[in-house]
Parts: sequence; structure tokens; C-alpha cells
Amino acid sequence: MRVNFSLDLSFGDDYALDPDAVRDAAGIDRLADLRDRMVREFPPSSVIGSSPKRKALTVRLRDSVRKRERLWIIPMTAAERTEWEEWLAPEILHELGPTQLVQGDELIPIGIAPITLVDFLVERQTPADIEFLRDALHGIDGLVLTTRVYNEVLALGIPLIRRTRLMRMLTNPRFIAYVVVLVYSALRVLPVTFVKEFHGSLVMLWAIDLVTAIPYTWGVLTMVTAPRFRMRFVGMIVTIVTFMAPYIYFGIHGKHYPPHVILIIAALILATFALEGYKMWLDRRNANRLRFKRF
Repeated sequence: MRVNFSLDLSFGDDYALDPDAVRDAAGIDRLADLRDRMVREFPPSSVIGSSPKRKALTVRLRDSVRKRERLWIIPMTAAERTEWEEWLAPEILHELGPTQLVQGDELIPIGIAPITLVDFLVERQTPADIEFLRDALHGIDGLVLTTRVYNEVLALGIPLIRRTRLMRMLTNPRFIAYVVVLVYSALRVLPVTFVKEFHGSLVMLWAIDLVTAIPYTWGVLTMVTAPRFRMRFVGMIVTIVTFMAPYIYFGIHGKHYPPHVILIIAALILATFALEGYKMWLDRRNANRLRFKRF
């Protein structure tokens, strides 16, 4: 897998990929969150039938889980896809694009999320699955697994580096993201205590900040990722209302604010819209780069 430290996506150069299929297969909220380091490309003919190749797959799975990679891209012929489906359930294999002619072969770009593969094998628990998981996961850090899979793997007798529930929660990326939003919202009221022209309730302003933080995050994600226009429209309305609510309260309950206060508020509003606009642009750019072959 090539490593690219810029925001450009360089994987899947030879394939036209469906951006929504890539996003769904990787289990991410928006394409702007996708990076090359999250994706591992397999060469064609990476079948799993023979024992040496199955052994090599356990090594790749172990490496991918340790690095928290979100997606494998495996180009398959129709016959190879059938072979994979005989091993795994068809729903594990995500078709990332149509059949394409690549270097004289008709190939289907298939996506598999490594953690979903582990989850599926843990759930099925055939003797072959347990042996495969033992080879792939023994001694791995439990923090890289979901809580349910972590407990199931330990129950199978596969040794892991054990982690407490508190440590797992504190290192969960989604938990951290929401904590950052809540902390930012909670601290945003502090500078207002120095604005004498504000005559409203600091407790009320603080409550508005906290209450609107989670709906704001939901609105942004829905506005960008919802498949139907109606839901995207609802997400946009929720985003605007929850974002503007604290500023509206601040504006109503105060008069004759100094120019520097108005400038700071305007800068915060513009910076937020600029950041979300940049992310939406990055979503679209990444989608276009995945949709068309790049030679």
C-alpha cells in the first residue's frame, strides 16, 4: 500500500469506484475522513483457497487490525469472487464498482472491512474460523477491537493485551470526537463573562451551547451523507438552527457590544462555515477521484 501524507487519495488508481460504496464499506461518515493510510490494496488474484495464501491473509489481517485500517480493496474475477463468497457471507463483500477491464482481465473491485471480517468470523465460530482468528489476533492490543469482539475473542481463549473498559472508552475515536465538541461548547461561554454588555443568563447560554452540540454534529453528518434530499435538507436546517442558537441568544440579550466583540463572533461564524465548506469540498473532490480512473 502506498503512503500519501497529503489529503489526496491515491488508492484505486486503476479502478472506477462508487464513492458511496467505498464510504459504506469503510464504515466512515464522510469521504473527507478517508485517508490512504486507512486503505490497503490487494493485488489481483488474491484468492484464499490454498493454505499458503490463507496463511498470508492472516498476516495481512493482523497488520490491518493493528493499524486500524478501515478497508481492503481486492480486485477479483467472477470466479475468485465466488470462491470468497464460499468462505464468507456475500454481505461481507462490498462491490465498490462495476466489472472493469484492467490489464486484459475483467475484474470487480471488492471492498472488505477488516474489523467486519473479524466480527463475522467471531460470530460464526467454526473450528477453521477460530484457528484463523488465533493466527491473526493472538497477542494483539485489545484497544483495536470493538468491545463485543474483544470479549468474544477472549472467550474463545485467544490471548490479547487486556484493557479496562475505561481505557477502551477514553481511546475510542468517536467518544473523543464527541467529548471535544462538548468541551468546546462548554468553554465557549467563558469569554462572555468578560462582556459587560451581555445581560442574559450565562447558565442559559451555557445550556444552549451544550444542548445544541450533539444535534449540530448530527445535522452536519446528515446534511453531507444522507441519501435522500429530504433528509439532507432536514440536516441543513438542524445544522443552521443549532449553530446559530447561542449567537442569537447572545445578540438578543445585549446591546452596544464593542466592535471587537462583534468581529470575534463574526470570525467564529465565518471560520465554522469555512471549515464545513472545506470538508464538503473535500467530500466532493474525493468522490470525483474515486469515481474516475486516474492514469
